[in-house]
Amino acid sequence: MSTIITIDLDALTANYRYCREQLRPSDCAAVVKADGYGLGIRHVARALEHAGCRKFFTATHREGIVLRSLLPDVEIYVLEGVSDHSIEAFCDHGLVPVLISARQARLWAATARGMGGSLPAVFNIDSGMTRLGFGAEELRAFLAGGDEIEALDIRYVMTHFACADEPGAEKARQQLERFDALRKLLPDAPTSIGNSAGALLGEPFSGDLARIGIALFGGTPYQEHSIPVRPVLRVQSRILQLRDITEETTVGYGATHLAKPGDRIATVGIGYADGYPWSLGNRGIAAIGGHRVAVVGRVSMDLITLDVTGLPDERVQPGKLVDLIGPEISLEEVAELAGTISYEILTGLGQRASRTFLGGPPEDL
Repeated sequence: MSTIITIDLDALTANYRYCREQLRPSDCAAVVKADGYGLGIRHVARALEHAGCRKFFTATHREGIVLRSLLPDVEIYVLEGVSDHSIEAFCDHGLVPVLISARQARLWAATARGMGGSLPAVFNIDSGMTRLGFGAEELRAFLAGGDEIEALDIRYVMTHFACADEPGAEKARQQLERFDALRKLLPDAPTSIGNSAGALLGEPFSGDLARIGIALFGGTPYQEHSIPVRPVLRVQSRILQLRDITEETTVGYGATHLAKPGDRIATVGIGYADGYPWSLGNRGIAAIGGHRVAVVGRVSMDLITLDVTGLPDERVQPGKLVDLIGPEISLEEVAELAGTISYEILTGLGQRASRTFLGGPPEDL
């Protein structure tokens, strides 16, 4: 394989410990949806549990089932909530639904009563993102409509911020005001308010349980400043061919780059099938032995081309590794150049690349 993805599990757990210390006395849960943000749930989850994490969030119940097979003794909260077709999975695997509507709450309460007891749940309140969660009137009507709430062991009342990453976080403050007004309807339940961006703003944005995602994986959740988390990801690929240009010629699909005599073009074995964005054609940057070089021509499915003119011969021979994300090119820089966000870069990493994991707990734990 030409592309190598290196994941530093010691950096991952260091980031978890940093967030946990910053958020005390709030508790700290790990968000590991989308295969652990694209890095591999098996290794990511075991490393985080070994570091002391006992609460995890997934997006779907299927992700929750996979996580439960890896970690039998942790709390697993599922953000999509419960439905008719997933009730059995929730019960069989000890998953806790994040209830997003009165319909889901009634369904889960009926399940609890059918089992002769109560079942744990989280209530998600939509405070202004207009995505998942109880609306204000819906929540009031559910709580006033009967005794179904008695069948639910409410672990947390949560919300989700739309703009906590923006300077001033004014929208987050508005959402927090709405949330505070509604959570009084469930006064005994602890709160889960902040994601990485919200929680690391500090009180009052973290709540009793913070849900940390991107910060664990070395990404900064803020637009205008960074936080002292360690990079977790490195993406490298090998030079497959080096071409010395002797006459004007175009490079790649669409003939979007004109190479001139004296240029040197290196073809590297990574493309959009590996998660390297197509939008980085004629925009991306790579690093070779401390030198930053430009992506020239379009990104294709399996290949990119770099202008390596002027680099020492020994640095650019076929087989040599090129950094696409790593010590000299941050995840955020790649995302910005691609016109996207770091979350998309992480979760879009292709499966055919070789993955190497550094550190972490022993395999037999």
